Amino acid sequence: MNRAVVVTERADEHLVWHEHRIFVKPLPAFLLSHGFWTAHLCGGGGNGRDGAGLHASARGMLLSYAWLVAHPSDFAIASDLRLLPAGITWERWTAFAACVLASLDLRAMDDVDPRYRYGELRLSRLDMLTRWPLVAAESWSTRTFVDGYMSSSTWYTAFFERHFGWLLVGFVYVSVVLSALQVGLATDLLSQNSEFQNLGLGVTVAGLVALCLALGSIVIVWFVLFWYHVTSTIMFDRRIRLERKRSAQEKTKDTS
Repeated sequence: MNRAVVVTERADEHLVWHEHRIFVKPLPAFLLSHGFWTAHLCGGGGNGRDGAGLHASARGMLLSYAWLVAHPSDFAIASDLRLLPAGITWERWTAFAACVLASLDLRAMDDVDPRYRYGELRLSRLDMLTRWPLVAAESWSTRTFVDGYMSSSTWYTAFFERHFGWLLVGFVYVSVVLSALQVGLATDLLSQNSEFQNLGLGVTVAGLVALCLALGSIVIVWFVLFWYHVTSTIMFDRRIRLERKRSAQEKTKDTS
């Protein structure tokens, strides 16, 4: 697939890809422990809605690795990137993966978290869905609207290249149309045609209006993003200062 593997420690970023990168979370060693499953996932820790969700997510994580590491070459790459716990051999891994696949209903997939039924997820689509309050009502916030599903580069140049690159393509097409109209008006046949002249006038005015609107939208977006980052930084600094002040006061009370 010609994608670079980027190691992440967030489970919600596991198997999310963007352009030539794919984010992969290393397989936690505790998911390979039968005692951990008994105590925290299948036993008392597995009761209730939250416990059932953790159990399904853990099974989905194991299923994703059983699919990812299916050949010795996959195992070599995963070992080099330290995606698998240390000390696991290919023989032990194949035996474990076979047990995982045998314990799951791969047709119904009802005992696996729905997120892992889709395999890889495209970051651009996740960003689009995350920014819609009606789609992501529970997790929507001002920060998710600005940053999307995953916060990426905060450089304004990279942001505008990523979100407004289509404007350059539009301007190229408009320039080609205007050049064709200019060539047509230079001919004797079309220069005397009033309908063609009106068409050229309309396209020219529409192109100028679109250019002004595009430049205005870029300025407005830059202004909003600038003040959003300034205010969020100030609020974050105030919150940290208050937490440190509260912690210092609690230490003073404890010592006294």
